[in-house]
Amino acid sequence: MTRLQGRVAIVTGAGQGLGKAISAALADEGASVALLGRTKQKVDDVAAELAGKGRDVMAIGCDVADRAAVDKAVAETSARFGRIDILINNAQGGALGTTSTATVDLSDEEALEYFRTGPLGSLHLMQAAFPSLRESPHAVVINFGSAVGVRGAPRMAGYSMAKEALGGLTKSTAIEWGKYGIRVNLVCPAAWSPAAETFRDENPARFEQIVRGIPLRRYGDPYDDIGRAIVGLVSDDLRFLTGATLMLDGGQIILR
Repeated sequence: MTRLQGRVAIVTGAGQGLGKAISAALADEGASVALLGRTKQKVDDVAAELAGKGRDVMAIGCDVADRAAVDKAVAETSARFGRIDILINNAQGGALGTTSTATVDLSDEEALEYFRTGPLGSLHLMQAAFPSLRESPHAVVINFGSAVGVRGAPRMAGYSMAKEALGGLTKSTAIEWGKYGIRVNLVCPAAWSPAAETFRDENPARFEQIVRGIPLRRYGDPYDDIGRAIVGLVSDDLRFLTGATLMLDGGQIILR
């Protein structure tokens, strides 16, 4: 599989879950991939696993909320691979899958953590990678939103606000960067992840209710359902798609 042969990708939040699966899917299609993650050991482990399969990858410890760390990671990627064609902004911090907060109790710090690690982190990567992306004939940015941002959810105002902000960033940048041939799209997945597993274990009844509300009656597989879809989005097969929001959620949004 060589649809992405010769292209270079950066994937944030690549140490586990969706980020790991997307990195694997891109590498399996021939892309060279820089794996970015806040916990260096996690991305080191993923890089070792993929390199063991003959994939061309590198691991970089990077907190996307730290602009200096982002600039350094992008520079290291360019120095190693010579270019950047694909940027996958998957990282999102905050209290994911562990707690929920009523809107009246939401603190500034809790809300800002979602923004620092979500839309601001994505903005940092986009700004830092822009000079390289502008030179690529295949430049694509994929940001990650959420159905929670689209439809809202109780006790999740901080997360919902941050994910809606990513939608605004995606649309504005798609318009602004289109003249450079850079495509920017938003993906809203409903996929199995460590956060989903934690939620299932702590809220089994609510988890089953959510699954029943998905027309396909399951969460997406991180590699086969999300990673492979990302491969399609960043390939030339969808080269005329930009500024779009793709709901990779098994149809969940239409029943809400």
